[in-house]
Amino acid sequence: MSWLEHHTRSEKYASQAEDLGRRGEFNRAAELYCLAADAEVCALEDLAHNKTRTIGITAVSSASLYFKAREFKQAKRIAHRYLATELLPPFAVEQLEELIQVIRFEESLAKSGIEFLEGEVLVSVSGGEVIYGGAPLDLILDKVKDISNIFYRTTEWLLEKEFRKGGAPSPEVKNLCNPWLLQAPPGSYQFAVRVRKPQEQLSFPFMKDMELQVEQITKKFLEVVGGATQDPEGKLVEIVPDKEYRDTFLKLTRKLAPPATGKSFSQIEIKSANNLVEPPVVIIPDTRKVITSVLKKTDSISPIFSEQQIIQLRGTLRGLQLDNDWIEVKVNGENKKIYDVKEEIDDVIGSMVNRQVVVDVVERLDRSSEKRYSFRDLQAEED
Repeated sequence: MSWLEHHTRSEKYASQAEDLGRRGEFNRAAELYCLAADAEVCALEDLAHNKTRTIGITAVSSASLYFKAREFKQAKRIAHRYLATELLPPFAVEQLEELIQVIRFEESLAKSGIEFLEGEVLVSVSGGEVIYGGAPLDLILDKVKDISNIFYRTTEWLLEKEFRKGGAPSPEVKNLCNPWLLQAPPGSYQFAVRVRKPQEQLSFPFMKDMELQVEQITKKFLEVVGGATQDPEGKLVEIVPDKEYRDTFLKLTRKLAPPATGKSFSQIEIKSANNLVEPPVVIIPDTRKVITSVLKKTDSISPIFSEQQIIQLRGTLRGLQLDNDWIEVKVNGENKKIYDVKEEIDDVIGSMVNRQVVVDVVERLDRSSEKRYSFRDLQAEED
């Protein structure tokens, strides 16, 4: 048989395996992926050494099919065999090296006994000070924290929990949603996030229903972030009818957005590592402006004031007492208390303490003719 015949047979088996996988027949799908990989190996053996591009494509295909069949040893054997030759074009070398890295993770995961919920989110940060495979630590820690907060809020929303205005997620929510940071294939700077399965046995029947709801968390996370960035006044409203949750998702997504200067970074891309059909969510500096505009429209207080009454204070957020309804910002060496922050939540504002911020406030005179500032909005100062 020729390369084309072997390759066509491989494609047929792979297509059947994908259909079985979609129907949940994973064991049978793995068998067919293995047959597809065997056919690709036969196709490889029929190629002349001068067909380097075709060799590269077929070698990656055969190793990837063994990986899908969970035949990790076979996948590594094919990858190492061809990486040891001079037959591969650069793209194939890069893809096989990445596949070996992924296989090592899967093998380590299998040995550990740790299980994750279905779905993986791949986050890529680029531009500004970010280089290939590296980024400022503070920047990445901030983005990881923001994404973690969105995961927790998504879990609470899925479980129809009463909206949490302060404090950390409950132990119950943390048990059901335990986000992990995973190493991702090399890129501008990438990391992956998966949610670990609950470790504690949940004894009550309604708790089992919760587990089923949380199985959707990765999918819902992507839907929420996509709606917040692409259609905050349409799609997001359909996805999240509850205004408190919706506004919080908007504010947390806005925190992910790059500054207008693009100095530290200029883009963040979020996508499913499992569903390659769905386009990624791309967050750019303009995303921040769009979300801010939407939040102002939904502010039930600001419209009663003229634009002249709403001013911006720039300084360092020194402290907050959300229970007592105020925050304190140091502006040009002077501490200014800003009141009426009861609608803000710790997720949005807590991580900004001791950082440069821009606060929209309404400036008025109180009974003693002293200036009083009422909170309207707060964002991190752009780099």
